[in-house]
Amino acid sequence: MPQKWKFYNRATNKEWIDTLIADYELDYDAITDDYTPEDITAHELFSMWVDQIEKKYPNQLIPISWGLWLAQSYENIPFQYPHTGYETEKNFLKHFTWPIDDTTGKKLNWLSLPIADKKWNSERADKGGFIQEITNWKPSILQPFVYLPTLLNSIILK
Repeated sequence: MPQKWKFYNRATNKEWIDTLIADYELDYDAITDDYTPEDITAHELFSMWVDQIEKKYPNQLIPISWGLWLAQSYENIPFQYPHTGYETEKNFLKHFTWPIDDTTGKKLNWLSLPIADKKWNSERADKGGFIQEITNWKPSILQPFVYLPTLLNSIILK
């Protein structure tokens, strides 16, 4: 059974009890927004994505941003690397209290959050899912960058 966390909205003091799963985004992985798996394969998307990334990041370090999906919002996870500054100005703890385990009462260790799996196949079309689909890679919690050659050398050939 997934772990449940209790926290309160700072503005309304409304109690929330929810599972928390970290969601990550690599720059330009929203390329998937214009396609479905029926339109384009994970390998084709990856190739298009790499072309854009190589132009934008000559050092080949690709920023990773982190968030949490809640019922009515998407919140940035606190304590992540501030690529733009926005991540630290507007994060989960600005709007909610520190989550505590609903059963034990222990405070959340942000580094212990589970990380969402992303897919790009006939069953799921997750934003950025093409990367995990063909490399079998997903970042460690709050990892700030990934090195493009690492991804290129981990492609699963089908």
